[in-house]
Amino acid sequence: MRLGVRRRIMVAMLAGALCTATALADLPPDVARKLDGRLLGAVLAADPEPRPVWVTFTDKGEHGPSDLAARLAVAEAVLSPRARARRDRAGVDPVVDYRDLPVHGPYLERLHNLGLTPYGVSRWFNWTAVRADGEQLVRLAAIPSVARIEPVLLARRTTVFPADPERLVPSRPPGDNEPEGAGIDYGQTLGQLAQIGVPAVHDSGYVGGGVLICVLDEGFNYIHKHEALRDLSIPPGRQRDFVQGDGNVQDTTALAGYSHGTWTLSMIAGNRPGVYVGAAYGAEFAVGRTENSFSETPVEMVFWGMGAEWADSLGADIVSSSVGYFDFDGSGNDYTYQDMNGHTTVVSRAAQIAASKGILVVNSVGNEGSGPWHYLIAPSDVHGDSMIAVGAVDAGGTVAGFSSFGPSADGRIKPDLAARGVGAAIASASGNPNAYSTSNGTSFSCPLVAGLAACLMQARPAWTPARVIRALRQTASRATQPDVRVGYGIPNGLSALSWDSTAGVPVGGRGFIGLALIGPNPLRSDGAPVQIRFAIGEAGPATSAARVRVMDAQGRVVADLWSGELRRDAWTTVSWNGLGSKGRRVGSGLYFITAEAGGERISARIVSLR
Repeated sequence: MRLGVRRRIMVAMLAGALCTATALADLPPDVARKLDGRLLGAVLAADPEPRPVWVTFTDKGEHGPSDLAARLAVAEAVLSPRARARRDRAGVDPVVDYRDLPVHGPYLERLHNLGLTPYGVSRWFNWTAVRADGEQLVRLAAIPSVARIEPVLLARRTTVFPADPERLVPSRPPGDNEPEGAGIDYGQTLGQLAQIGVPAVHDSGYVGGGVLICVLDEGFNYIHKHEALRDLSIPPGRQRDFVQGDGNVQDTTALAGYSHGTWTLSMIAGNRPGVYVGAAYGAEFAVGRTENSFSETPVEMVFWGMGAEWADSLGADIVSSSVGYFDFDGSGNDYTYQDMNGHTTVVSRAAQIAASKGILVVNSVGNEGSGPWHYLIAPSDVHGDSMIAVGAVDAGGTVAGFSSFGPSADGRIKPDLAARGVGAAIASASGNPNAYSTSNGTSFSCPLVAGLAACLMQARPAWTPARVIRALRQTASRATQPDVRVGYGIPNGLSALSWDSTAGVPVGGRGFIGLALIGPNPLRSDGAPVQIRFAIGEAGPATSAARVRVMDAQGRVVADLWSGELRRDAWTTVSWNGLGSKGRRVGSGLYFITAEAGGERISARIVSLR
């Protein structure tokens, strides 16, 4: 390059910098301070093109400590009984915190007055997503209650493989080629379930009863029509489309964009004996559409976190998420592999918070193993005590080449576990009620493990999510020699079921109460009663007044089982035969055995069947 040309370029760059500095000087300091540097170009040019931004607020509208305490008390009071019981069981302390308070309504109204429509709101992060042009960004930053404005980050979705051609699978006549000794005829799902030990857990009586699983995915076409799903009851309040902002998770005019959720849901919830049976067909379900897959362009990382907050409010026990993000938008200022450390990306931070609320999050590790990225994807990078990241293997247990791998950027083993993700059997989402297919991807290994975890939660209702994770990892095929391709290996459901020991007093609740249910769950009218063991652990007082009660899903007391003085490190045992306080059999449904002592409380689920 000639010297004269180089000089002219340098002069132009200097002039541009001076103009930028002058323009910045025209902005009030408090306004400029609130704007992320990546937005300054749009502000200085008064760019008329709206761009997605997060608007973070300074507070949640509280007026001093006493008002904040009152708001927290209200937040705790409005928790659903399911959400409260889940947090108690997981030892969440305090039960509610600042993140549980809603975004202050008047702050959102102020944005409406500026002509801005929030399309995503997060109480956990105290922010809202809007689309604003350059001039609106300046007006936003001038609002006193706005603390920060930054771009909504974009990311590429993990690779999704197409399904194989559909096929019809006729029902098998009873007794015809059923596996010897099996209590359930699984049909085409036997292999993928047997690989992780699900049939043995089902044979023990645990099919996910009383556990609420929230599936976050891209859409759920024909879930009420397909033969393996049509008997599944999902109330309208447990269906939400966060992309469109409504309650309809189906769009049968757009087959390509609403299939993946149906596929993954079927692997947990399917129930067509002799043809197709899911990993936790007895569980309850909520479905959230958090993904728009009509385009291959990077997508906004807004909706997954909203789905997780919704799952929390419903009282969901498990989030099964077969989506994930990588290849962040390439501006040079955004995430890289070094940020796959479990607490940097927006979705990973949301998953962390969900886990802190007592939710077990199960997520695909990604399908980038054979591509340039090849690493795990967000939010599967979250710490293994809070999330199960699932890789894919074939029928013989060999890791799939496409399965993303770790370690996490901070050196942790990832994925955590692995299950069938090659040739996985799925229900059709085309509208043919009797059609099935197979497909590949960690999208399918994830719901298998989520379903197994649900069965364990039913069997061990006092276990925290962290304890479920430990049981699965410590009994998996590579428990003593984990690696970065399959983690701790392929889980073994029966071994995980046997992992719990009643020796000693487990720590549970919000601090020091131990609670264990021994015996049938579900509890049947013609069966044996359930034994309830409880005690104060070593972290608690030497003695404390205590009581054990049965409560229904609405939080009403059904039966008082025991009250008296409880001693540290000494089990007390009572039984419940399914009778209420008036001596009549309780109705079929979900109940909670609740032990309270010293201001602490722990709950365990039990299902009653008449």
